[in-house]
Amino acid sequence: MTSPSLPSSPSPAVAVIGLGTMGGRAAAAFAAAGRPTAGADPFEAARTAAARQGVTVSDSPAAAVSGADLVLLSLPTPQHVLDVVDEIAGALGPGALVADTSTIDPETAQEAARRLAAHGARYVDAPVLGRPEGIGSWTLVAGGAQADVTELAAAAVGVIAKSVEQVGEVGAGSTVKVLNNVMFGAINAVTAEVVDLAERAGISAETFGSVVAGSGAATVSPLFRDISVRMAGRDYEPAFTLALLEKDVRLGAGIAARFGVQADVTTAVQALISEAVSSGRAGQDTSALVELLRAR
Repeated sequence: MTSPSLPSSPSPAVAVIGLGTMGGRAAAAFAAAGRPTAGADPFEAARTAAARQGVTVSDSPAAAVSGADLVLLSLPTPQHVLDVVDEIAGALGPGALVADTSTIDPETAQEAARRLAAHGARYVDAPVLGRPEGIGSWTLVAGGAQADVTELAAAAVGVIAKSVEQVGEVGAGSTVKVLNNVMFGAINAVTAEVVDLAERAGISAETFGSVVAGSGAATVSPLFRDISVRMAGRDYEPAFTLALLEKDVRLGAGIAARFGVQADVTTAVQALISEAVSSGRAGQDTSALVELLRAR
């Protein structure tokens, strides 16, 4: 369901749980749009940044969701999602809608939906396709009931997203997001490999990246443009960490395993990223994968 414009409706009170790279931007955008917006995060720096953007902040997810019509989750791992769901379930108002923008496996999304339904709340898994700085033009890929996805679209389109796409029942949004991030991992890995090979052949990473990116070749993508520049400049300040990518590719491998599929590319990418994480680069940007190869 593409939703570029929707009929106006009363603005919901919003709570965002997880005020990091994506959630912090979402909370700030809702507050800037005049929505009553609360937020929670365990880290003081994230709460302080959100408060400066007009968000009413708390370190307690249960306190943050009190009175909210729409709750966005933006959390690092599947276990974080289930822990927060258990914490907020009893504090949600009747019929509250929880939209989970976290990158998790479909089974966790379905379990979260069951736990919330037991308390009369609704759940849509709606992870983000788009870069953090692209907020406002994000696509949310949603799994859930049609009415719930439509309600999410009415709140999100024009504030944090350009569209909300219903791709199936609960769990389908998470499946699309995880598989998308497997592709991210593969592009990241092959870029690291060819940059390393170019350097070994006497061609600087900067020259290789700029010539290929400027050529209009079919191999060029926005991700290649970004990470090849980072690799050339050895700039590994995290936009998206290797630890998070490792988690996402592992979830993709889990989908393959569930269907008994031998996903060779996914397996190879997972092994490479896991090695980089184990080498002490977990908190660096995914582009730091090239350093693992340069050191060999």
